[in-house]
Amino acid sequence: MSLTTYEMARILEQLEESPEKVMFGKLLNELGNQSSERVRSAAKQVPLPVLRDLVYQFQQVIDSRKGEQVDLLAKQLAQQGISAEELMNYLKK
Repeated sequence: MSLTTYEMARILEQLEESPEKVMFGKLLNELGNQSSERVRSAAKQVPLPVLRDLVYQFQQVIDSRKGEQVDLLAKQLAQQGISAEELMNYLKK
């Protein structure tokens, strides 16, 4: 039984921090370093339903990681002595 790369990726996603998962993450990171033209060219070789699922999965991760950015910004502001209330008052102006 032969698995497609996409099917293999979905299986590896379910594993914990396996070497395969780490390598897949590195592969995605490298994909992100490619030119938009190159990414689009590669994406044209992927069936549309698979592309839609990939976009959905990436959006889920983006949504779940928004909190990381908020926490980082909050720590940076706190280090500079800026409170959340001061920031809110500034943004309301």
